[in-house]
Amino acid sequence: NLRLMALNENIADPEYVKAGYIFNLTQFIYWPRNAFNFSVSPFIIGLYGNQKIDKALYSNFRNKKIQDREWKTEIYQSPESIRHCHLLFISGIATNERRQLISSLLNKRILSIADNLDGFCQLGGMINLVGSNPNYGFHINLKSLKNEKLAVLPELTELATLID
Repeated sequence: NLRLMALNENIADPEYVKAGYIFNLTQFIYWPRNAFNFSVSPFIIGLYGNQKIDKALYSNFRNKKIQDREWKTEIYQSPESIRHCHLLFISGIATNERRQLISSLLNKRILSIADNLDGFCQLGGMINLVGSNPNYGFHINLKSLKNEKLAVLPELTELATLID
C-alpha cells in the first residue's frame, strides 16, 4: 500500500508523509537510460518553491537508493536554473508561475510532482499530491509522463486519479 509505506516516526508531520510518497512513487516509475550521464550518476531530486520538505527527504531516504542509485537534492530558484534533475518536487508556487515552470521542463526527462497545486496535471504536470495529512491521494497525467519517456507501472495508475 503506497500510503502505508510513507510511515516513519514523524507520521504527524505532513512533510515526512509527502517525502515517503515521493520515495514510493519512484519505485513505480522508470527513467530511460539516457536520463543518466553515467552508470554511477546519482538520482537528483530537485526542489522548487517551498523547500520545507528537505529535512523530511533526508530522514525518509536515509540509507535508501532510488533506481539503484545514490541520491542527492538540488534547490532551484527559477525555471531557467533547472538544468538536470530526475524528479522535481514543486511546492507553494503561484498559479501564474506554474505554466512557465511546466513548459521549462519539456524534453528533460524530469518527473514533476506537485504539492497540492490546483490544475497542475491539467497544465501538463505529471503527478499532483492532493488531500491532507494523512489522507493524501494523487492525480497523474499519463500523457505528460509518456511524452517524457518515463514508464509507469500499472499498479501506480490503479491508485491514482487520471487527468487528461
